[in-house]
Amino acid sequence: MDYNKNVYDNVLDLIGNTPLIKLKKITSDCKGSFLAKVEAFNPGHSAKDRIALHIIEQAEKRGILKPGDTIIETTSGNTGFSIAMVSVLKGYDCILAVSSKSSPDKIDMLKTMGAKVYVCPANVAADDPRSYYKVAQRLHEEIEGSVYINQYFNTLNGDAHYQSTGPEIWEQTNGKITHLVFSSL
Repeated sequence: MDYNKNVYDNVLDLIGNTPLIKLKKITSDCKGSFLAKVEAFNPGHSAKDRIALHIIEQAEKRGILKPGDTIIETTSGNTGFSIAMVSVLKGYDCILAVSSKSSPDKIDMLKTMGAKVYVCPANVAADDPRSYYKVAQRLHEEIEGSVYINQYFNTLNGDAHYQSTGPEIWEQTNGKITHLVFSSL
């Protein structure tokens, strides 16, 4: 059957191509045009969808991530949700080490997405074996066929925006963008 252009193979095809919205009221006293890129339009409601998909697909292309492997990551929530979503749709197991500061609802949501979640104490140093960093590293060392995303130190994190967000903004503004202010939550 033929489908129109608004039918997608899966939710991962909806990552990116988020809209720009004119900011009129808040900037009414300012000179120029002001636009906001609304990353909440991604299926996981976050720009973290872009990095999760990009990092995982790059690991696949480089042969680092193979069918049947396990993806491991540390997270406070948004990136973990995005990694769990991409993992389940691509058929990977997902293990997330989260801080005990994460809300029970957020932890339940990660589990609902199919991730195995390790809740680690928030009040320990990063080099403490109980910290979510060290737990993720240990699990990666123990689990054969695992890939540790390591979002905080992975250069592909920024590359995801260089490869997708930047060109989208350029295209959406017809190359007329002069300034960019970026924040990540």
